[in-house]
Amino acid sequence: MKKIDVLNLLSGLRDLDAASISRRLDGTPEAAGMMLVRLMRYGLVQRELDDGLFVYNLTSKGEARRSYLNARDRELTG
Repeated sequence: MKKIDVLNLLSGLRDLDAASISRRLDGTPEAAGMMLVRLMRYGLVQRELDDGLFVYNLTSKGEARRSYLNARDRELTG
């Protein structure tokens, strides 16, 4: 599970929990949880409590980073 995969997923969908993210990206819940903690520390995603469940959304900083990483990947792959 890569950072860009999570950022791209959250760009299109809102209010996903860690289990939903791990299922959609074929990862483990533990890997998704660790990735989300790192992305929160960087200010790229935000976490909110919704009916007793933590849900995650992309921040404006996360959207800018996602755009940068996708553009860089396109440049590298041609």
